[in-house]
Amino acid sequence: MRDQDGGSAYVLYRKDRIVCSKGASHLQRFKLSEGSVTNRAVATCCNSAMFVDFDKGPFWVSVYRSRLQGDPPPLQMRICMNVRPADRDGIPSYRGRPLSFVAKLLGSGTAMLLRR
Repeated sequence: MRDQDGGSAYVLYRKDRIVCSKGASHLQRFKLSEGSVTNRAVATCCNSAMFVDFDKGPFWVSVYRSRLQGDPPPLQMRICMNVRPADRDGIPSYRGRPLSFVAKLLGSGTAMLLRR
């Protein structure tokens, strides 16, 4: 699922804050290689990529933004951008993972551990 610039627009959600509202029985997970810790979930009913999650470790799910119903949340930043020009449309782009992004992830992980 690539956007017009060749990237994949994800929305990150805590694992405890997301649920498949219908059609969960149609989700099938695939690994790019046998030893991979990431899973690509595809809806077999329409052959559509839905999200990427992990076997263990990270506490978030990367949902393809185009799969969200209604108005998806606005983009806040682009990460791991090696080719696309930065800030072309007013959305900050980073070559790696900025400290603000890492801080948000750590804050969410802490809140999840504290069950908030």
